[in-house]
Amino acid sequence: MARERGNRISPGINWDRKRDNWLAKLRDLMDSMRSWAEQRRWLVDEHQKVIEEDSIGRYTVPTLFIQAPNGKIVIEPIGCNIIGAQGRVDIESFPSLNRLLLILVDGQWKVETDSRVGWPEPWGEQAFVKLVDALTSAA
Repeated sequence: MARERGNRISPGINWDRKRDNWLAKLRDLMDSMRSWAEQRRWLVDEHQKVIEEDSIGRYTVPTLFIQAPNGKIVIEPIGCNIIGAQGRVDIESFPSLNRLLLILVDGQWKVETDSRVGWPEPWGEQAFVKLVDALTSAA
């Protein structure tokens, strides 16, 4: 059965389920990163952001601002309508504007560079700490 949202018809896709699955994975990810940062006594601030995507509509997601020892990191969800993935979250440092991407593939988070080169270790607390250090230490 086709479902119309916006001006698009997409057969066989349950957009509400896709959005809800994305939001659950995203909440788990953000909670983990907040916990890992707070364990290191880094300052963490959470804000809300509205995303609007074709076929899914508008929804609200958390965005994290983390003050690490060498600089500030912003963790910003981009959306779940991503080619080849179920979602994307950008991790960007300030003031350098260096960025890494967290891509949700087959239910697992994978770290990639802007040029789609994979991070050499699986996503988890150790990878998070290393990438925050790498992003904030780069000039």
